[in-house]
Amino acid sequence: MAQVYAKSYLAKAALSAPRDLINSYVARMKAIHPTVFIFHCTFVCDARCEMCSNWKRGDRKADMSLDEISKAFDSPLWKHIENASLSGGEPTTRNDMVEICGLMMDKFPRLRKLTLNTTGMTPHRAIPMLTKVVQMANEKGIIFSTRVSIDGVGEMHNSVRNVKRGFDKANETIRAMKELQKTHKFNFGISTTIFSQNLDDAENILAWARSENLDIVFNMVRFTEAMLGNDELSGSLKPIGREEERMRDFFLDRVRKDPILDGQNFIYMHYADMISNGYHRLAPCPFMTQGIMLNPNGDLFFCENSKVVGNVRDEDAEKVYFAAASQEHRKHIRDHECPTCLSPCQMNVAAIKQVAPYVRFLAKAGAAKAKHAMLAPTPAHP
Repeated sequence: MAQVYAKSYLAKAALSAPRDLINSYVARMKAIHPTVFIFHCTFVCDARCEMCSNWKRGDRKADMSLDEISKAFDSPLWKHIENASLSGGEPTTRNDMVEICGLMMDKFPRLRKLTLNTTGMTPHRAIPMLTKVVQMANEKGIIFSTRVSIDGVGEMHNSVRNVKRGFDKANETIRAMKELQKTHKFNFGISTTIFSQNLDDAENILAWARSENLDIVFNMVRFTEAMLGNDELSGSLKPIGREEERMRDFFLDRVRKDPILDGQNFIYMHYADMISNGYHRLAPCPFMTQGIMLNPNGDLFFCENSKVVGNVRDEDAEKVYFAAASQEHRKHIRDHECPTCLSPCQMNVAAIKQVAPYVRFLAKAGAAKAKHAMLAPTPAHP
């Protein structure tokens, strides 16, 4: 069912390709409404992750209420949003998370895909909430995708997340989502952030995911104050030297060994390229011209490298977005931050919206696979 569902999403994306190409062209000359959106609905979290500091700034009293969110989403700014993500902190710590998803589905008329990341470590909350969102998305014909974060096998995951029995709790949510896929349509898998602490466990995580028939996405640790609140961790967690090379080899192996059309290979090639070329970005990003992010307190910003440009509690979101000062700041980001940005946020969306970068990736990945095949030892015949 998952493969059929993925094909249906690609079919929807293909139908909008002409509009995407036009938007990409127009966005070079003037500001356009965003089509990609990430909402960090709370920084409150049920984990204490070593590589993220959002949990330290979680403050339920500062989070926008459901009414405030609804009012903010009444702005015309959101009328072209096609891909939206709900993130945190941990979204399921909000009692009204399902209602927030409903607002996004109802108030974003062009929405075609909603994604949600979760620790899955509070299964008694996560399972019923995710089930309701899946049912709602199915009823409205919206693609829904969710991933449970797994950063190690067994005790490694517990250590990274600083939660006792965290791996077992997350697995309870994973099992429930796999069971739900038998009766409902949605994309499901796990995601892993690789950094110094769990680098040695990367192959174990991959092997475990495959043994459980789970789609897995690997992310390379990055440091962004606006999105993860973790700038202060870069000095101790940023991979350097031999660790960088090991990460590069791991990501390149995914490109060499996994199916070339695996959507994540585009991101893995991006990581490998940036490590090898001194962090010069080659991959496209929709946030350069078509993305927007919103924090729990109403702060609006363009991407994880952006400063806050306004607050939707105080002003209409569209007015903030198109303000001359805001757009001047976005230009500054494109000129000074984008060239070395490691972020994979919605990179596959950018590939759909801009065909040429993905064609270049296919050629490069094909060459890497061919070289790997030539260098691989020939199996001995009996």
